[in-house]
Amino acid sequence: MMGGYGGYGGGQFRVSPAVKWLLIVNLVFFIFQNVPRAGPVVTALGALSPTATFLHLQVWRLFTYMFLHGSFFHILFNMLALYWFGQELEEMWGRKKFLIFYFICGAGAGLFSLLNLVTNPHVLVIGASGAVLGVLTAYAHYFPDRQVLLFFIIPVRVKYLVIGYAILSIFMVSSQAGGTISHITHLGGIAVAWLFMRYAPKAEMIINKHIYSWKTRKQRARAAQAVNRKRYFEQEVDPILDKIAKQGMESLTPAEKKILKNAAKKDKDQLSKRKILPFQ
Repeated sequence: MMGGYGGYGGGQFRVSPAVKWLLIVNLVFFIFQNVPRAGPVVTALGALSPTATFLHLQVWRLFTYMFLHGSFFHILFNMLALYWFGQELEEMWGRKKFLIFYFICGAGAGLFSLLNLVTNPHVLVIGASGAVLGVLTAYAHYFPDRQVLLFFIIPVRVKYLVIGYAILSIFMVSSQAGGTISHITHLGGIAVAWLFMRYAPKAEMIINKHIYSWKTRKQRARAAQAVNRKRYFEQEVDPILDKIAKQGMESLTPAEKKILKNAAKKDKDQLSKRKILPFQ
């Protein structure tokens, strides 16, 4: 449990777009979960189950589980943490990158949870904690010395808060303690976010380099095609057009007519620029 930091939007109360969307969707799912009869169905279909996800290939559960929560305080603290720490990241990264990061952390934490297949294959995991702890980890990467209030009382630097969560999760997983809390999911969210912050910039740089190289090659190929097309018209077509202007269409040989037909197929615009209709 932690107290918040920061003020997105210069102290004015407003919510960044992606964070607002995530808050609304989580709230809608929580409402459905608490509708009689419908609630158990929503949870059963969306919760992360090692058996259903891994053995029956119900991969959508890696994403839907993070929108489901077990209690009011469960969703409250997850959404408060998302609100406190997510908005500044979204402001830095933009909506698209932030959402990609959020879902990578959530799904990655879900993959860690599938390790329960060995010890408890039918356990149901729900909650945004893995994704939210991923957000907190990224926040600590950029602002390690900012302070938050642990239990709304104890000031602690964000980097130590993340380290503390990681150590606690490792201890709970190794001792197989924790009751209804999936500490392996928490650990997964932190680990995936750490890996993302460490390696994603390099991967993005490599991808962008290849994309730039591919675009450059494509542009060069188009430029070469344009040069070849221009040379073809100047050498093959223009003399025929000059002949038409002087002697008329009737003067063309079958070979010259074939050249005009091919020219019309290759580039009608070039023929129209030369003030002649495409040869039919």
